[in-house]
Amino acid sequence: MIIQTNAGTFLIQNCQTKNDRIAIKSDSEVEILRFFGSTPISKTGDYNFPYQVSVCKQVFSDALILMIKEIDYMDFKNNSDLVQ
Repeated sequence: MIIQTNAGTFLIQNCQTKNDRIAIKSDSEVEILRFFGSTPISKTGDYNFPYQVSVCKQVFSDALILMIKEIDYMDFKNNSDLVQ
């Protein structure tokens, strides 16, 4: 799964070495630090996603909640097909 924020892109994958963890790669060291700062960051050698952390599902869920809270809905354009 790919998640994009204003400041970075995250690639979410199952961790190949540990089944109970999730591998999260990013193109932004600053963003990966901001969301997963207490987790050691490793360099991947991947040009598109050079930074990686491995976290449990709860830590990932907490980061997703933070990302959702930061959505600025005023940036969305009005869509006439969606009426409230």
